[in-house]
Amino acid sequence: MNQLLQTLNQKLATLSHGQEGIVKISAAVSDKLVAFKSKPPSIQREILSVCSDPYTLAQQLTHVELERLSHIGPEEFVQAFVHKDPLDGTKTCFSEQKKTSNLEAYVKWFNRLCYLVATEICMPAKKKQRAQVIEFFIDVARECFNIGNFNSLMAIISGMNMSPVSRLKKTWSKVKTAKFFILEHQMDPTGNFYNYRTALRGAAHRSLTAHSNREKQIWGEILSFKQELKYFISARGRYVSF
Repeated sequence: MNQLLQTLNQKLATLSHGQEGIVKISAAVSDKLVAFKSKPPSIQREILSVCSDPYTLAQQLTHVELERLSHIGPEEFVQAFVHKDPLDGTKTCFSEQKKTSNLEAYVKWFNRLCYLVATEICMPAKKKQRAQVIEFFIDVARECFNIGNFNSLMAIISGMNMSPVSRLKKTWSKVKTAKFFILEHQMDPTGNFYNYRTALRGAAHRSLTAHSNREKQIWGEILSFKQELKYFISARGRYVSF
């Protein structure tokens, strides 16, 4: 019993720390946006000048994913799709107010990564430089696939498919797109993400015989998982067993 209580206290402390971190990060981002609007910086540092190694960036993205995932409890996924009580339209099925701040922060992280990729590609003035950034992110996405970080992989692909990037036809003509099309095919939503699910099962199977902790760690793409969980909860009603 003591061990159970100790584990519970550690989990609650971790969740509390995560929520405090979210508040601090949100405040810092808001302050930076205000400062940026009032006085835009004269020099923007491109990502290739900060980190030019795709594997290193993929690793750092993976660390961010793991840190943010560690604060999300299973109850947040369930409460994200709580429907109103059919007997009383003013009340939800749970007596408490929804608490999904960690899950919402994780989804916001996905969106921020999408926009980061699109922004970094569009920043260079010359087509050759933009093509280099695109190829760099393609390599980062491939490393994320190899690591088993499918969420960052999907975010990078989504960023490169945004209209400000996809419309750069002359830039794309200078890019070796074979690797990109392979990765895009893996995350194709056709058939309820059949290709992605197949790749995820393969990665899970490989993790069973992995020797290092890095090879054992696999996490799927958050948006498709939320959609699948939504249908599951709708079918099961309010009764979900963790």
